[in-house]
Amino acid sequence: MSMVSIERDDGVAVVRYDRGGKANALNLAAMDALIAAAAELARDEHIRAVVLTGTAAVFSAGIDLKDPALWTHDDPLTTQRALARGEALCRAWAELPQATIAAIEGAAVGGGAVLALACDWRVLTDSAFLRLPEVRLGLPLAWGGLPRLASLVGPARAKRALFTDLQLDADTAQAWGLADVVAPAGEALHAARALARDAAACPPLALRLSKRAIDAQFDASHLAHAQTDQFLLCHLLSQPTAVSPMPQRSA
Repeated sequence: MSMVSIERDDGVAVVRYDRGGKANALNLAAMDALIAAAAELARDEHIRAVVLTGTAAVFSAGIDLKDPALWTHDDPLTTQRALARGEALCRAWAELPQATIAAIEGAAVGGGAVLALACDWRVLTDSAFLRLPEVRLGLPLAWGGLPRLASLVGPARAKRALFTDLQLDADTAQAWGLADVVAPAGEALHAARALARDAAACPPLALRLSKRAIDAQFDASHLAHAQTDQFLLCHLLSQPTAVSPMPQRSA
């Protein structure tokens, strides 16, 4: 069974990511599969909106810290190329010409949350949450997540989320502008499909051109961060010590 599947229905595509366990963490194979799914949909002129979802229990716990393809290389350049797949993953989803929606059940943590931020909108259930623990772990928020987060919530809230390892429940995420819709538990995909159908009613060329124009301002800021993110991440991962994580806090 493939860990990534695509369903198409009347101009809306649903991409399901399910590793069958492991908290739906993102290993290198999963990143490649999700990048391939985005590339396939980018070429599909019949699709006008795309929903990305995980399992009924979890969206994604972030990067897979036990994936040997990511973490056992002694060569820093090899490690950088592997970790750059996360940046490529988020860029592939951010650059989809269609409207994109992350449908989140359960946890979206670290790289999983950053992937959700790369979508145009996020639907969280009332039991779901976002968490970005990277800074408390001694790492920068990479994969383009830092400028995306600051663009969505502003600098003060971005710092609070990162520096205090705040667990953002659905209501807080909505108040901060990170969740566009809050749905009952088990209904994230249903609510995301409804939003996708609304977006898919737009003439496709007008939607694509409008999205490109809106995203253009962010792109300039994002490019300034991308290479620095990767350099710092590789450097810090090579260090023998890192900041120990503190218990997460809820808003």
